[in-house]
Amino acid sequence: MDRSFMLAATIFIYGVLGQACQDGNQVAVTPTSPTLTVAAANPTEAPAGAIGYQLLVPESFVYWKGRPVAGKGHEGTIKPLSGDLAIEDKGQIVGGYFELDMQSIHSTDIQDKGGRESLESHLKDGDFFDVGKFPKASFMLLKAVRGANDSSYSITGQLTLKSITREINFPATIAHKGDSINARASLLIDRTLWGVTYQSGKLLSTVKENLLEDLVPVSLNLVFKKK
Repeated sequence: MDRSFMLAATIFIYGVLGQACQDGNQVAVTPTSPTLTVAAANPTEAPAGAIGYQLLVPESFVYWKGRPVAGKGHEGTIKPLSGDLAIEDKGQIVGGYFELDMQSIHSTDIQDKGGRESLESHLKDGDFFDVGKFPKASFMLLKAVRGANDSSYSITGQLTLKSITREINFPATIAHKGDSINARASLLIDRTLWGVTYQSGKLLSTVKENLLEDLVPVSLNLVFKKK
């Protein structure tokens, strides 16, 4: 297989809701704390007085791009499993959580079935996300601070991938329309901080053509509906 097939699709994603998607720019997300030993728990109920919103899984997507240091990369999707948001009547976000199905990693740019399945299989094995051992990724919202307008926020939360949980902070755009909420993102995630180190220049002294970028572009479109 061509080494360019061996591309990281690190997500975060998982719950990284980026204001940067408005102008197409990508913001690198840097964890604000060292690795945590306990993953965030899944909230099942909205806080008292808050309105609960449930993720519409069929309408929600996470998109990734994997890139070698030199050459063309690949791109694809990961499907969410479930998710919730909790919002007070004045619009303040007071809670949020969602999970991704890491076994759903899919390449959208490779037309050849054999090549596509080979890439997807490699992304799911121990070199990358080891989905047999870590089938889910998650994001727990800890704090949402409203920005200059009603749809902009600064989000702090815990991203868990491969049982590594790190606290991250990033700008977010979350738009209300009737009983629905739409969250979008365009960010860069450093895959190595969550243990995805295959062909990383941080660890390997090898030729440039054999390296994969550590920063992985991730974008998303999440749709929530009032419960």
